[in-house]
Amino acid sequence: MPIVPFCELMAEAERGRYAVGYFESWNMGSLQAVADAAEAARSPVILGFSGIYLAHPERIVEERLSLYATLGTEACRQLSAPACLVFNESPCLDTVLEAIDLGFGLVMFADEELGLEDQVRSVREVVSKAHPASVAVEAELASLSGIDGELSTLPQDLRLTDPEAARAFVERTGIDALAVNVGQAHLHGRADVRLDLSRVAELKEAVEVPLVLHGASSVRLSELEESVRRGIRKVNVGSVLKQAYFEAVRDACAKVGRDFNPYKVVGSGSKDDVLTAGRVALQDKVEELMRLFGSAGKA
Repeated sequence: MPIVPFCELMAEAERGRYAVGYFESWNMGSLQAVADAAEAARSPVILGFSGIYLAHPERIVEERLSLYATLGTEACRQLSAPACLVFNESPCLDTVLEAIDLGFGLVMFADEELGLEDQVRSVREVVSKAHPASVAVEAELASLSGIDGELSTLPQDLRLTDPEAARAFVERTGIDALAVNVGQAHLHGRADVRLDLSRVAELKEAVEVPLVLHGASSVRLSELEESVRRGIRKVNVGSVLKQAYFEAVRDACAKVGRDFNPYKVVGSGSKDDVLTAGRVALQDKVEELMRLFGSAGKA
């Protein structure tokens, strides 16, 4: 079906009181696993890629955003479930602006080094280019702690989003979705986090645009479910997907004997393919989360 604009996805989620998941992909296999999950679960979905790692300075191999844009756009178009494509959470303003030109339906600029006024100016620049191109913009007042994976416990300062500050930020920037901090952090599954659910309700009352929850991999499943009931409409998931994928590949590799056929164990798509094991495990995890978010069956 045609790609569905992000704001339409969110409007349907609001009417149905469910959340649409953004399930981070990093290559063609992971993208296909998320797409297959959306088909199997009959769920709306947000496909996309990390703006942090595609252009990370520590990469030893170059990635071309244009290739990811083409791949992601085609994956969305081939789905029978409603879908759009996001370039998520990039600290590189030029790359975010490039993503708009490349056809991503949702973009997000986020630089934790910037103060509020500089952040507002940068986000407004993104909005000024994105909206004439029918591209939606997500932003946040403050980045979640631990985005580079260094945290193992919750920090003392959770940078909780203040409802009045959130309202002012949305009004000043003209964004289409707001990522909120309600007790979570990027702990990458190392801890079990509870949310300030009353704050979710307060933010829902204060802000007119859809609320987004980042860092979902470390949040209790019951808390995720309740946050959706209280107004979260988009949930970002990354680490728990990579964990499921890696563990399945690792276990599959451990079963491969010394006398193996390389054509079978890598790229065959058969039961002996270690990469297929990862893809299947990833799809299963995404389907599980779609049911939790209430989006399964809503396509």
